[in-house]
Amino acid sequence: MTHIHFDSETNYFYIQNSRMTYIIELYQNRHLLHRYWGPQISNFKAWNQAPNQKKTFAVFSDFDNPTESLEYYPHEFSLPYQGDYMEPSLEVTLANLSQIVHFHFQSYQIMEGTPELDGLPHARNNQDSPAQTLKVTFVDEQAQLTLEHYYTIFQHHDIILRSYKLINHGKHSVIINKLMSASIDIPFDNQVLTTFSGSHQAEFQLQKKEIHPGRSMQSTRRGASGPQYPPFLAISNDNTDDFSGEVKAMTLIYSGEHAESVERNQYDFVRLQIGLNPDGFSWKLEPNDRFQTPQAVLAYSQSGFNGMSQEFHHFTRDHLVPPQFTNRFAPILVNSWEMTYFDVNHEKMLSLISKAAQLGFEAVVLDDGWFLERENSRSSLGDWTVDREKFPDDLHPLIQACHEQGLQFGIWFEPEMISQRSILAKEKPHWIVRSKNHTPLYSRHQYCLDVSQIEVQDWLIDSLSQFISTYQVDYIKWDMNRHLVEHESQITILGSAKEFAHRYMLGLYRIIDSITKRFPDLLIENCSSGGGRLDYGMLYYFLQTWASDNTDGVDRQAIQDGASYLFHPYQITGHVSVTPNHQTQRHTPLQTRQNLASAINMGYELNLLEFSEEEEKQVREHISEYKQHRHLIKYGNFYRLKSPFTSNQTAWLFESQDKSHYQFIAFNNVFKVNQHHAIFKIPYLDQNANYVDQFGREFSGAELVHSGLHIPFAASDFQSYTLELSRVE
Repeated sequence: MTHIHFDSETNYFYIQNSRMTYIIELYQNRHLLHRYWGPQISNFKAWNQAPNQKKTFAVFSDFDNPTESLEYYPHEFSLPYQGDYMEPSLEVTLANLSQIVHFHFQSYQIMEGTPELDGLPHARNNQDSPAQTLKVTFVDEQAQLTLEHYYTIFQHHDIILRSYKLINHGKHSVIINKLMSASIDIPFDNQVLTTFSGSHQAEFQLQKKEIHPGRSMQSTRRGASGPQYPPFLAISNDNTDDFSGEVKAMTLIYSGEHAESVERNQYDFVRLQIGLNPDGFSWKLEPNDRFQTPQAVLAYSQSGFNGMSQEFHHFTRDHLVPPQFTNRFAPILVNSWEMTYFDVNHEKMLSLISKAAQLGFEAVVLDDGWFLERENSRSSLGDWTVDREKFPDDLHPLIQACHEQGLQFGIWFEPEMISQRSILAKEKPHWIVRSKNHTPLYSRHQYCLDVSQIEVQDWLIDSLSQFISTYQVDYIKWDMNRHLVEHESQITILGSAKEFAHRYMLGLYRIIDSITKRFPDLLIENCSSGGGRLDYGMLYYFLQTWASDNTDGVDRQAIQDGASYLFHPYQITGHVSVTPNHQTQRHTPLQTRQNLASAINMGYELNLLEFSEEEEKQVREHISEYKQHRHLIKYGNFYRLKSPFTSNQTAWLFESQDKSHYQFIAFNNVFKVNQHHAIFKIPYLDQNANYVDQFGREFSGAELVHSGLHIPFAASDFQSYTLELSRVE
């Protein structure tokens, strides 16, 4: 059971479930200190705390007690200019230009469930997964500010949610320069920092490094979470791996500009912070107004990084993804893009639909190129009118053909974008995100629409809604193929130019929220040139995300492996594409590409019309097999067994919830002539049970756990192997 309580004798707040405890101390009625985060403890005495000592240059408020300095304490929330010289959680500028605030404890409240955030994605309440929330309220009576701290813990997940709400009760506006979603001080114990870096077509590349004295920060100024530095950090013991060891991790339920900071000070405290990027943020808080930060998600694991991933996976399935898709499979689709690119038309799509139905697909997606004068990436974004030269009878015959053959119809949009060469740009030039005073900057020959404007939001909501209703669309691929550069609105009056990026994101959330509420059964795939906006904010609205534009059978192993640290594989999509691959020109076997796509939310993106009879047979069999075991992929537990970041091989395991069925997938990338064997251990099996594979072979769990299994990879590059295991009862 979840349990939050306050011990008035020690001034400790206990935030805990049956496995994990998180303890904060109310100190001097002014500060919240971090005291513990780890395995369950019910009676904490803080015997690990060293007595304070007088230190030269330490700042103290009591003239007769120089040992009392904020610099010595592990904080949950920190303010500048008060003796704690590490990075603050909050920075404000008051009407008198003062930047100094002093908060005092006012009250606390324990509530059932999770808080709902107005205008922001957030953890959903779920009766099958109970939660409790602690709200601790502090006030600065002189500045007339109230600061609410929120902590949520879940019965079934070792997850803590954190966020803040700042309220202005005064008569004058206040400028918020910085307000992080979570900050926590942890004693340094030779932990290792884990983050991800990346780029377009090389997303979620694993990074590990030592934590040295000083501050390390990763962030984005792109108006999106971005593939370069996804919102994530973790610290772990130096001997922690995927299977064992302690991990403490953070991510953010937000899709815009974010920052993660790790700072080790002179007294060997490590401060972890995550939230809105303060370098690109400022907010004018008007009288009687409030500002809510995005929710930070803190995960704890005693079972290594696989344990951490399990916490994130289960939490997102129970509390984040749209609940209407909980018991619904995404359709196995074929996408037109790498078949036709912009050269799409009625005849090609009709042939693709017919072939897709024959091979067992469940949806056909019409990608870019379907709207007026869209022959390349230089024009027409924003003019969502069907090109009658390509589709003389409109899209209705195609949609009818899909539905008559039992297929869903999907279509591509890039709603947030506008082309210079478009009717919309000529009619609404003030809708473009650009500097008022300078020549605008392009990316992919296009601009961003200013969705911070209510007028633009309403237009997009109405336009998309009308299109979806008119054409009975079942599936949308929602793309975003450039990021913000000029953070400036031509019309919206802002308190600060640094408000724009966050207002853009709030506007986008309003658009998506409206569309998904009007069409709750519409499945929308999140795409931003692949993983450009792969984050928990988008997962709140969209069941699945296109993980990368790189569909190569080798590169994708690392991308999918890295993304699995935060996302369950069924929450990301990947397609079987043609060989040689269009991104890398690499040749990989069809079976390898199929096995790779089968480890996630699977589809195809190639010209099926050019396949031989033998290849069609392979595709038909692959789809049939995927349908048989996708229940395991969607609902099963996922484990990384061998990492592509440290090995020539990759191996993953899916486990049914009742631990009766398993799917093992392995890849051997470069064949080595002296490679005599490839042995894989499967540590998550019951050592006291026996298992049988699809070939009828029987194994003891103990042998597969400790000794392992030889995998007979073929003597060639880029080979793969799958094994199905069932527990013998």
